[in-house]
Amino acid sequence: MSDVSRAETTRIVAGMPLFSGLTKRQLASIAKVVDHQTFQPGDVLIREQQDVQRLIIIRSGAAAVTRRGMIGRGDGGLEQGAIRRLGTVGPGDVVGELSLIDGQAASASVVAETPVDALLLYRTRFNKLLAAMPELYPRLLVGMAARIRAIDRQADIIA
Repeated sequence: MSDVSRAETTRIVAGMPLFSGLTKRQLASIAKVVDHQTFQPGDVLIREQQDVQRLIIIRSGAAAVTRRGMIGRGDGGLEQGAIRRLGTVGPGDVVGELSLIDGQAASASVVAETPVDALLLYRTRFNKLLAAMPELYPRLLVGMAARIRAIDRQADIIA
């Protein structure tokens, strides 16, 4: 575990769109339930098709985001294909939030490429926060919409 002050944790959380506009007291409440963890190169932060119990905020370092593609078979079925790199996440990026919210398996894997220092918010604590702070719901929707728009813009880029 890395040693991160409560004040720094609050500052990082305050900079996330999901938590923007919250009061200092609310931000402090969130900072109290956030854990800190360091990952080494090769460590899996999130594994594709597995349950994700935590939202991860990258504080420092870089991690690869990959997904195993699907290939159509002659009989109309699908089978797993090669792993393809979707991108890299770094300081300030958040991963695992979709699975944290909807309880579905992760759609991609995230693997540390360098030492990664991260803040973690587990699902049980996240759900308690939502129950205590219903004003997070609209921010959550705005954050998800921004993420979908960014993915949509990427789909328009021709390599």
